[in-house]
Amino acid sequence: MPSYNSAAGLAQYTNRTLNRETQYTFDDEHDQFNKKYRTAMITGHRSIKNCLPEISKLVTMAVNLGVTNFLCGMALGVDQCAAELLIMRGLKWTAVIPCADQDKLWRPHQRSRYRKLLDKATDQVILYSEYSAGVMHARNLWMIKRSQICLAYLSSYAKPGGTRSTVQMALDRSLLVYRFDPEKREYSMVEPPWKQLTLNLSIND
Repeated sequence: MPSYNSAAGLAQYTNRTLNRETQYTFDDEHDQFNKKYRTAMITGHRSIKNCLPEISKLVTMAVNLGVTNFLCGMALGVDQCAAELLIMRGLKWTAVIPCADQDKLWRPHQRSRYRKLLDKATDQVILYSEYSAGVMHARNLWMIKRSQICLAYLSSYAKPGGTRSTVQMALDRSLLVYRFDPEKREYSMVEPPWKQLTLNLSIND
């Protein structure tokens, strides 16, 4: 992966490599309800160590639709990589922390990085005082309810789990999903089921 000395360098790299499949435009006829895209949430696998170029492309796709605020769940992996990217690019973002002791079981170096990222967040939201079953799901649902776009780093071979279920919840709640599949090295746009049905009906009529 290329190294980046500045946010500008990363942005230039993203613009050079952004392929046609990721450059979508929406006109009034396509976007029937003239939806305003202002907030995007981010979700992805915890096992991913470095995904700055891929996350940067997803973020650029959202910015091109008018997104000005990003929600990040601060889990290990993609979430924290995204937080780092948002800081580098000087974008507005909110750290959505499922519980105050989110980092309780992490290693010292993981805690240190986590704290440094939180210090640079535009805003922070802590949903629960301590961990209990369901707080991660609640965190994901909180972000979905406040977003119009879901940016997903989701492998086509991933087992059922947090990221896949979050993307499905986002679609069920009519969010537009921009997805990067690391296995296929592909970007795609997934529209909510109701919009897909509407488009299919309009083609058949």
